[in-house]
Amino acid sequence: MKRHTYIYICIVALMALTACYEDKGNYDYIELEEVRIDTVGTDMQPEYAIMRYDTLRITPNIYFEGKLVTDPDDAPLDYMWTIYSATTGVGTNRDIDTIGYRPVLDTVITRLGGNYYVQLAVTNRHDNIRQFFRTKVTVSEIFDGGWMVFYERADQPGYSDLALIYNEWVKANSKKNRIYLNLYSTNNGEALPGTPVRCLDIAVSLTSGNNYIGLCTDKTLVGVSENGFERALGFADFFYQSPATEAPTWYGQHGSGVMSGQNSEILINNGQVYTNTYSFSATEGRTTKFGVAKHADDEIGELAAWNAEVPHTLNYGVVVYDQTFQCFRYAGYNSARLERFGAQDLTVAAFDVNNTGMTMLMSDWGKGSSSGVSLRPHDYSIMAKDNSRYLAVTNFASSLPTDNNIGVALYDLTRKCPGITTATTMAASHVGSYIYYGSGNKVYKYAYDGRGMATAAWTAKDANEQVTCVRIMKYYHGTIYGYGMVPSSDNLVHIATWNEETQEGHLYQYKINSASGAITTSQCYDYVIPGKVMDMAWKFSMQ
Repeated sequence: MKRHTYIYICIVALMALTACYEDKGNYDYIELEEVRIDTVGTDMQPEYAIMRYDTLRITPNIYFEGKLVTDPDDAPLDYMWTIYSATTGVGTNRDIDTIGYRPVLDTVITRLGGNYYVQLAVTNRHDNIRQFFRTKVTVSEIFDGGWMVFYERADQPGYSDLALIYNEWVKANSKKNRIYLNLYSTNNGEALPGTPVRCLDIAVSLTSGNNYIGLCTDKTLVGVSENGFERALGFADFFYQSPATEAPTWYGQHGSGVMSGQNSEILINNGQVYTNTYSFSATEGRTTKFGVAKHADDEIGELAAWNAEVPHTLNYGVVVYDQTFQCFRYAGYNSARLERFGAQDLTVAAFDVNNTGMTMLMSDWGKGSSSGVSLRPHDYSIMAKDNSRYLAVTNFASSLPTDNNIGVALYDLTRKCPGITTATTMAASHVGSYIYYGSGNKVYKYAYDGRGMATAAWTAKDANEQVTCVRIMKYYHGTIYGYGMVPSSDNLVHIATWNEETQEGHLYQYKINSASGAITTSQCYDYVIPGKVMDMAWKFSMQ
């Protein structure tokens, strides 16, 4: 009883002390400044679905103290856009990337394909209170076709990068006009060492995602995935046993793609020839590699940056050109020895392929003995002998190594082709009897069957633009080519230029009359390229 009385007295005492306490505090209450993110009346979507490397533009309305912010400098606000994965679990990329610091987001999205949240945080600098906005973005990273542009970067001389172009002329069923720049460096963290030699999409498989794109520079050869351009193969990965010296000068394809198991990729490295015979498959990708280098019973000289890409594969395993001894050489199918051709009869052959007396400057395959699925083109080579220039036409598509008339035609270009001694690039038509060659700021057309004068088919608007690369839309694979899967096949020309003064490249695309080669200039696609274009090619697609 006494203990209960004691507790009661203490409680009463505490209540009395509390009642006697006078609150003398001095409080200032601050009304918070209103910051509001509003999407009403904008063109914003509840969710976004874009392709990787597309530009994502989101334009919310930002209000400060009830007033729409039209100039970011008029309000004490900081902006930060971020992107992060919308999924969790094993293997999820948990990186949070900052992609913008302005009220309006207008940026290229480079994250891998997947589901993401894009978030805007608006911070009031007066009180550091933040307001947030978030939307879902689905990114697709499949690149299923288009036109590849391989260039030396203007901002990094001696390094290469890749662009991909989509438009109705180069990608089947395309409804948009897009260009994706610096794809190699964006996906791999750095540009590719060396200056461009060749970009080539070899169709080992008909299944999207099973092929790779070969990028060859004068320093290295790499293979990148066809869907995302991530580096999949380094130089050594192309070989069963990598050569000690890495010095590629050419990368190519051999065979028409029609006969499974009888097609090869070709590499000339450090003066030696390597082949990789692969099986064309509907499902499997690359499963074989380069073997040992080809050898010869006699001395092999310096090899031109070239191989005959669409010969009859059962008759030849590879055909190359020896600049030192001025002759064509071949290796038989699955043979390791480079040989000379059979003796040539100059009463029926236009020149001797075993002793041309000329240096090869540039070459392309074009009109041959037949067309369509059979794809039996001839090879057209601009050759030099002292100050003279010739167009040498060879038939490796339907000949045997023992045939005595492989050199089918020889045209003297010296007096008929303006600017031919300073030509930098050429392309041969597969369906018309003409070639294009680039010299200075012009592209000339020479109709060799007519044996008249070459004419200027196109001239750059700026005299400082020099033509660096010309390609006609075509593809080596007989089935893909012959059945019309190559968009604008044979009637589209791509012209690349470089302006040394402005350090800017351009790519121009024009429709042409495939029979005559006349360029239709009334419609053109014109793209700015951040470098000097040295090679271009179609990116394989089954569309």
